[in-house]
Amino acid sequence: NLDELTDAQLQYCSNDVIFLHKIKDELYKMLVRENRLVLYESCIKFLKTRIKLDQSGFTEDIFQH
Repeated sequence: NLDELTDAQLQYCSNDVIFLHKIKDELYKMLVRENRLVLYESCIKFLKTRIKLDQSGFTEDIFQH
């Protein structure tokens, strides 16, 4: 409940939003610069599958070699 947060806590939360957007923008620039954006996007798409594996009780690490 937002009514229970102090002014300092609300300020901290609002700063998080500002800084997280800046961090995201800088990380995106790095991915583009290093030519790794497609790799990143592929990893993000795979997360849905990885979550389904975890939720279905798949205990083997498919990437462990």
